Amino acid sequence: NGSVGCRRDRDAGAYYARVGWDQQMGRIVVGVVGEFGRSDINDSVTAFSSTPASYTMYRDIDWEAGIRARAGYTPNDSTLFYGTFGPGYARINSEFSSTNTANTFTGRGDRDQFGIQAGGGIEQRIGDHFSVGLEYLYHQYQDNDYRVRVTGPAGTPFTNAANGGTVSGTDFRRSDDKFRWYSLRATAAFRF
Repeated sequence: NGSVGCRRDRDAGAYYARVGWDQQMGRIVVGVVGEFGRSDINDSVTAFSSTPASYTMYRDIDWEAGIRARAGYTPNDSTLFYGTFGPGYARINSEFSSTNTANTFTGRGDRDQFGIQAGGGIEQRIGDHFSVGLEYLYHQYQDNDYRVRVTGPAGTPFTNAANGGTVSGTDFRRSDDKFRWYSLRATAAFRF
């Protein structure tokens, strides 16, 4: 959309470092993995009012950490098919912009959010100590803390009822309180 105030969502690269532990029992492998890194993605939504004006809420990930259980099956002691699930913790940066110059907008809210990570993958051992793999991961974070308080000229409450204003002031927020994305990752691991 070429309208003023709109931004394009971006999906780009990610980089993470991880440590973990695996235990093989016959053909079953169980373990745990912890990781920390960054995904270069962003998400934005834009609304329009009759004034006319646009209002854009934007967010991206500063960093993300997670700890997940892994469970899988190895048919030949060198290839592993696995599923993974666990909690995540992320710092979400939020911004707001508007073409409305008559009002003042003040953003506030907690940037650090808890969520979940879930997915699966395949890992191939090469030699005794090295493995490579491909992993799919779903990320979901509760992101309902960020609000933008709207005030009128000279700090008066935003009271335009046609645009959702009230006598006590108005807060903008997203209608979807979750930040979700999917990643497909190449992995490399050194095993002790």
